[in-house]
Amino acid sequence: MVSTSIFVKGAWLFSIGLSDLIAAAVLAPQADVSHVKRQGGGPSVVPIDDRFTPHKAPVIWYAVGDSYTAGPGTGADYDADLDCARNNGSYAVQTESDFPFKESNDMEFIACSGHRAPETLARVTDFVEQDRADFMVMTVGGNDIGFAAIAVECLVKARFLPGDCDETIRKARQLLAAPKFENDIHAVYDEVFEKMKDDRHYQLYHIFYSRFFNDQTDWCDRMSFGAIVPKLTRELRKKLNLLANDLNRRLEGVVENYIQKQTKASWSQGPRLIGLNPDNLTRSNGETYGLFDGHRFCEPGKTTLRDPSVWFFGTFDKDSVEKRHVGLQTLQQYDASKCEKDPKYATNIKFSYDCDVARYFESRGGIQPAAFNALPEVLSQSFHPRTPGFGAEKRMLQQSLQKNRPAED
Repeated sequence: MVSTSIFVKGAWLFSIGLSDLIAAAVLAPQADVSHVKRQGGGPSVVPIDDRFTPHKAPVIWYAVGDSYTAGPGTGADYDADLDCARNNGSYAVQTESDFPFKESNDMEFIACSGHRAPETLARVTDFVEQDRADFMVMTVGGNDIGFAAIAVECLVKARFLPGDCDETIRKARQLLAAPKFENDIHAVYDEVFEKMKDDRHYQLYHIFYSRFFNDQTDWCDRMSFGAIVPKLTRELRKKLNLLANDLNRRLEGVVENYIQKQTKASWSQGPRLIGLNPDNLTRSNGETYGLFDGHRFCEPGKTTLRDPSVWFFGTFDKDSVEKRHVGLQTLQQYDASKCEKDPKYATNIKFSYDCDVARYFESRGGIQPAAFNALPEVLSQSFHPRTPGFGAEKRMLQQSLQKNRPAED
């Protein structure tokens, strides 16, 4: 008997639209271009001399955290670890290729889609070499409140299926308010700074998240991400934007609380933990703005959710750059008869999703390469930045690095 979860997964796929699925899935196979570095384009800063790093080039840094650093769907695969979905359009790879200092740099890319704070902590422990990093960049916190589940319940699940968007948001708010949220992220900070030298020159940049929607327009009230999924009413868009705002405010507090409790001298000599909120930036004239303003779903003057000016993936969207086929290889990593019993099924959102997709296709007679060549990542990329969006985040990080790693005589 096929389990309820598989039925829901199959019905969810159907509810988004079979034509969209086929259009996204039949990408022609391309040659393996793993680990090819590329610059995603977009605005850049003028590189300056690095007179801050206390050793000769290269500057060594790590990119850690969840899918908002890994960059699922944005161009070709960065490496052969398809489960983590690290792609060449992510802000990390773009920053490595377009470094804000004239000196060379060496980036270690260990972010992994689906990871929460505990999994990020484990990766820092296992993969960051002691006293090697000059700085690290990270996104973490969204999966700790179940942001992926919110997107499914509120945006893409068929209205006739069981589930409750408001209840999912309520549970997310409970997780956000709980002490465990801050404690888990502080544990990651502890491990990061334990891995770096106790010196003001060694830093962590924690990048937060962005709202998906303009919630002031009326034209989007009748739009949706599928034929029988919820409409994007202003009420729904405001609820989701408010949650994103509250998540970022909570993360700002997490950063500030951690800084306040530090007693070592290195923390009084310069910024060591820098929080970057893409939705709360300040121009030189004091004006505040959001990095994705004008590039969210439902912006004024637009008529479709797939407008090329939108910097987020919708459902089954293609990026502005080519990406090679990944779906079949990813699904072949999962044993449909056993993956549900793996401990990661209960803790890793991407693992559980890919496992359920594999189980669904197994229940339908197996995976058909011709039809589902790019399925898993084309699903997991939904509601993540496209390459141009990550290009904007690259510039935000470039500016912050130049500001917080100033020249020293």
